[in-house]
Amino acid sequence: MSQNTIVLVSRNAVDYLFAEQVSKNLGVRFAQADSKDKLHEILCANMGCFILWDYDSVLEKRSEDARLNRDLMEYFEKHRVWHRVFAISSHPLRDSIVPGNFHLFSKYLLRNFSLEATRVYSYIIHNILLPNPFETHSAGIDDLQIQKSRITNSARKVATLEALSIILEKKTIPKRIATSIIRATDELIINGVFDSPIDMKGKRYKHDLERGEDFELVKKEEVELEIISTQSFLQISVTDFFGSLQKEDFIPLLAKNFQKQEVSGPGESGKSDRGLGLYQILNSGLSMQVLIEPGKRTKMSLVVPWVANVRELRDSFRFFCLRMKN
Repeated sequence: MSQNTIVLVSRNAVDYLFAEQVSKNLGVRFAQADSKDKLHEILCANMGCFILWDYDSVLEKRSEDARLNRDLMEYFEKHRVWHRVFAISSHPLRDSIVPGNFHLFSKYLLRNFSLEATRVYSYIIHNILLPNPFETHSAGIDDLQIQKSRITNSARKVATLEALSIILEKKTIPKRIATSIIRATDELIINGVFDSPIDMKGKRYKHDLERGEDFELVKKEEVELEIISTQSFLQISVTDFFGSLQKEDFIPLLAKNFQKQEVSGPGESGKSDRGLGLYQILNSGLSMQVLIEPGKRTKMSLVVPWVANVRELRDSFRFFCLRMKN
């Protein structure tokens, strides 16, 4: 990490303090760019740069930033550096995603620069900068407790969700939030077991099976569940080993309006559309990070703070990030 640099493109003084603190947390350099030329100069001198960009200046059509933003977007496109850019915004992600600019929102931070949020955002940025992103590295969070298990039979999903429910109950997570976490985890497991497996021709051969059906999973079909618990947050990761999810799928999946599912609760039978629920997951206040290694694996992680009520959840950190690794 010593060769990396956090570069801020923002006129917001709070953003400056935030980016400076993240840099300190990660032990990397910090720089600020107020023009395309300045950004180019920094990027040329520091190959490991990571860019934090105030995208509200675009969403709110601030005239004083119009030229800079046009220059930046052209620069990001020309030099293909979108994978290094995190959009900082005070607007909900659901209000920002539009066809044509999703690559910008593949990394998104809701503007919340409390001490806890700064630590969590540093943890997320650190993981993205790694050669093997989204693996378990503390990045200043020293109290990680990690549990891993494998779902080897479709019916094990029920027991897995029950165990997670016990963990949430012990942590005294409010019932409404715990229900959102359980449903979100259920959705990710369903995606991994039923929607991710593809055959040699790319056909999703388990998609049409009843979601309550009981069958064994062969080695490649097994789904890994990882639970990381810290004093600040809970992270739940579900990994399939097909890597069949396409980046282009995220625009319709995340922008999809709420739809009623036949699967109304964990373990119940019925069918659901592929990916249905990702919109609801983010809209419920949970954060998500996604790693796609085409043909190898897809790792989808939920991150939620330990909170006492829904209001605290709304006021806590929130982010979304997608990383494609070829």
